Formats: sequence, C-alpha cells, structure tokens
Amino acid sequence: MKKNKIDKKKFLFKLLENFSSSSNLDAAILTSLSQMKISKDKINDVKSEILPNGFKSLMIEVNQLINERIRSEKLPKNFKNFRTHEKVIFFVMRRLEIFNEILDKYKFFRETLRPFVFLNTSKTLFQIADEIWFLSGDKSTDYNYYTKRFLLMKIYALTFSFFIFDRSEKFQNTRKFLDKQIELILGFGKLKKKLKS
Repeated sequence: MKKNKIDKKKFLFKLLENFSSSSNLDAAILTSLSQMKISKDKINDVKSEILPNGFKSLMIEVNQLINERIRSEKLPKNFKNFRTHEKVIFFVMRRLEIFNEILDKYKFFRETLRPFVFLNTSKTLFQIADEIWFLSGDKSTDYNYYTKRFLLMKIYALTFSFFIFDRSEKFQNTRKFLDKQIELILGFGKLKKKLKS
C-alpha cells in the first residue's frame, strides 16, 4: 500500500502556530498532527522526512517559506527606482515582517541560542544574505560576492536581534536601527575609496 504523504507546507504552518504554546518541538509536532487528524504514529515520518535535524531543519524550512512568500509578492511600484541599499533594506524589513506573522519570534529566538543550534545559524544567515542580494539584483562574481554577503550576514544578525525585542509600531525602531547599520557600512566603503585614491 502507498504511504499517505503529509502536506509539508500545510503541516509546517500548523507546526509554527503550535510552536509558541508547546513545551518543545516534539510536543508541537504531536499537537499539529492531532489537529490535522493525522495519526500520532506519523511523528517519526515527520522527523525523518521534514525535520531530520530537529530545530535546525525547522530554521531552514522557515527560511524557505519566507523566500517563497517574498518571491510571490508584488514589489512596490517605484521599486525600479530604489538604489541598491534601499532594495536591501526593503527585503530585510519584509523578511522580518513575515517572520513576525508566521511564528512566535521570542520563542524561536530563544531556541536559536542553544549551542547545538547556534553553530548552524551562520549557514542560514549566509543563505538569507544571498537571497536578499539576489532579489536586490546583485550580479557580482568576484571576491565582492562574499564580502557583500558576509557584511549583510552581520547586519541581518544585529537587526534580527534588535527586532526580537522591538515593540514599536510597524517595527519603526528596527527600521531606524537597520538604516544606521547600512549607513555605517556605506560610510566605511566611502572611507576605503578615499584612502585608496
């Protein structure tokens, strides 16, 4: 007999709904299976096929869900007139807004601080930075390719940490913080050019 496949995307959204109120990831998985009227015996299938590395796998899946959502959305009408750093700011803020919509940012952040998870965050951060640069139209292939991504990884990590505790309306304080981080990098770039000339 053919094994019934779990609708991965539907399950992940249900899991993210239950994650904040569950004591751990396994409890959230069991609650989600129950709500979807799927046998709890399927927990091993979920863990091996969807979340083979537990919370680290969930981080990757959340990243993919956000990527899909952003790519499916219409860009602002004046997006073509945005300068590159304005495009980067737009996509960083949009990621954070979607992140806030689909899960409990406080609990998720706490989980990322666990040692075995924290070591994996740099890989996810690089993927996020790469996606943002791609959407912003970056076509660099030389050493600038990595420099830009490592700089954005740092900016995103700092901004994300600020965003977690930001209670301002529409995350205005996060936007101001991000603007300052970008300004610092742009200012450093101008200084480097002056020193070289």
